[in-house]
Amino acid sequence: MKRPNILFIDDQQSARDLFMRLLDPHKYKPIVAPGVAAAEEYLRHETADCVVTDLRMPDIDGLEGLERLHATDPDLPVVLITAFGTVETAVEAMKRGAFDYLRKPFDPDELEIVIDRAISHRQLLRENQRLRSEVARRAASEDIICAAPAMTAVMDLVARVAASDFSVLMLGESGTGKDVFAKRIHQLSGRASQSFVSINCSAIPEHLLESELFGHEKGAFSGASQAREGFFAEADGGTLFLDEIGDMSLALQPKLLRVLQNGEYYRVGSRRLAKTDVRLVCASNRAIEDLVEHGQFRQDLYYRINTVRIDLPPLRERTEDVPALIEHFLHRLAAHHPRMPKSVSAQAMQVLLEYAWPGNVRELEHVIERASLVCDGEEIKLESLPRELCARAGSGFAAAPVDRPYKDARKAFEYGYFVQLLDRAGHNVQKAADLAGLHRSTLYEKLAALGVPYDHDAAAAGK
Repeated sequence: MKRPNILFIDDQQSARDLFMRLLDPHKYKPIVAPGVAAAEEYLRHETADCVVTDLRMPDIDGLEGLERLHATDPDLPVVLITAFGTVETAVEAMKRGAFDYLRKPFDPDELEIVIDRAISHRQLLRENQRLRSEVARRAASEDIICAAPAMTAVMDLVARVAASDFSVLMLGESGTGKDVFAKRIHQLSGRASQSFVSINCSAIPEHLLESELFGHEKGAFSGASQAREGFFAEADGGTLFLDEIGDMSLALQPKLLRVLQNGEYYRVGSRRLAKTDVRLVCASNRAIEDLVEHGQFRQDLYYRINTVRIDLPPLRERTEDVPALIEHFLHRLAAHHPRMPKSVSAQAMQVLLEYAWPGNVRELEHVIERASLVCDGEEIKLESLPRELCARAGSGFAAAPVDRPYKDARKAFEYGYFVQLLDRAGHNVQKAADLAGLHRSTLYEKLAALGVPYDHDAAAAGK
């Protein structure tokens, strides 16, 4: 088992020699440094599991050293030792982030206990960080279905931009999942362990949005009975997602621009400058370029938030994802309500594929939730769907909507055709190929390309 590195800092050679004698070399690996600068040089190349440092030293004292060491490694546990121990000094040390505080002459057993506690604390922080990263990784993959090439390209761009601190502007119709992708960017970024704060600019009255973003002082306006931090303070170190930024007033936009330029802002009613470090992700269902052209959005702010632009395609342009999204929603519902339906009939699937989905993924999710509630049995049938969707079923495939590209309408038609073909053939692939006038291998290629489910075991048996 690897021995933990214990770094001891003291300007007195005798103190360093004593420390080397006190620590059990079979349990710890002691390293000594004559000052903070030497310790910093060591930490540039090696790691320490705990630092024990004298408080009073000629060049850089222990309190300043504490801050400098934490600037390199914020989670590094630092124990301060001094012969001039007072309650005030101890409180100040703990306020600055010291793990613990001991007075000279210290008891060897007490020193070992403190070091062991510090090491355990360090290990706990690392394990917690590992678990949070794992949770973030798993959460980042939820609710994102991307079988369609257009969505695969979006996912690739999201993964690339997440590693940076660039501002991101996402554009897309309502319901395309802009909030989901904003969270994904945060979860894949180096800020994943910090806060993700989301605010919808169109949902907050104009006169309150500034206060929500920047906070306010007590008495700053009518109803401000106490001071309050804003979302920029809450998201400090993390990510702030501003949805529907196109609805932000021109009066507020310069204040947002200032934060993006230098990380500074004023709380409403305050003259004291506040600072923040946030990664900004913005979204809009409106064309920001048009707003700029009509004088409704500042051009300089547009350039600042548009470092990386991500265009989210509407659901009608990614019909390949519809079956997978439906399966995802049904699986999620079944996890909480075991009696919910597990599948969708061929006729119902045909209608769901042909529908234009003006409300996009959010509308599809609501339709599946409603249909699951009113459905009897384990399969959602045509009669469980809303009336406006069922109206398309009577006219068959020829009624595919013309407000989508031809290739998407054709894919929807082919998917529904092959689902019904397999049903008619009793899921016998050879029989289905004969009915369609296709070679069986050609039919397999079609089913795979469209994502049509079929019985693989039966196919392997030659059926």
